[in-house]
Amino acid sequence: MAGLLAVEFFVDVTILNLPLGSTQIKLPAVMLNLLGEKGYEGPVRYEGLTESLAIEGVKIHLYGKKITKPNRKMGHVTVVSTTLENALEKAERVKHLIKVKSWGKIL
Repeated sequence: MAGLLAVEFFVDVTILNLPLGSTQIKLPAVMLNLLGEKGYEGPVRYEGLTESLAIEGVKIHLYGKKITKPNRKMGHVTVVSTTLENALEKAERVKHLIKVKSWGKIL
């Protein structure tokens, strides 16, 4: 992420000679990584996506990987809300809802 910001800064300031944009926060946000569950490896199966999407301010970003394994990063969730406390509460609910498993459990 830091590298991306450096590239954006370089393009905006050096090449295009544009002023920097505002850094003022628009809404508080929390990000969760979606990792493969321990004990599962194989074709990916997601649990809790529909329930999570029903929560206002939740955006799910799946990376399109077809195979999961323990602790493999499969995507992330961004939660925005009017207050940081509310965003954290929603993120905690999502954390318990979404599980990244496979169709076959490994031992």
